[in-house]
Amino acid sequence: MSITLALSKGRIFDETLPLLQAAGITVLEDPEKSRKLILPTNNEQLRVVLVRASDVPTYVEYGGADMGVAGLDTLIEHGSAGLYQPLDLQIARCRMSVAVPQGFDYALITPPPSSKARVCAWPPSTWRSRGTFSPPKVCMWIW
Repeated sequence: MSITLALSKGRIFDETLPLLQAAGITVLEDPEKSRKLILPTNNEQLRVVLVRASDVPTYVEYGGADMGVAGLDTLIEHGSAGLYQPLDLQIARCRMSVAVPQGFDYALITPPPSSKARVCAWPPSTWRSRGTFSPPKVCMWIW
């Protein structure tokens, strides 16, 4: 019997590798050099399947993988039906960057009272599903 771990290429894969190595598990092939979607590990009972980030919850939910590592936003957008989130690995944190001209006065950024337009890190359906009916703090007002 083997265990299949679903991961997506990129930051989540890169930041999960040290956690696996701390548990004595090494992925034997580099996904950037291999065309394989199922990668062996040094533990014969564990293999890694590479899927799109948005597909990790689906693979776990329908049995294509026994467990997976995905971002919280992916789990929330998926709906998390039939999934269990045992812990937050504290990896692949998001950040929002805003480019402005040199010398820009940040004090000028105040939303007018009647403004409704926002650019947010998560879509409204995501923050509403978390029981929050107002936009997250990481928003930029547009007027």
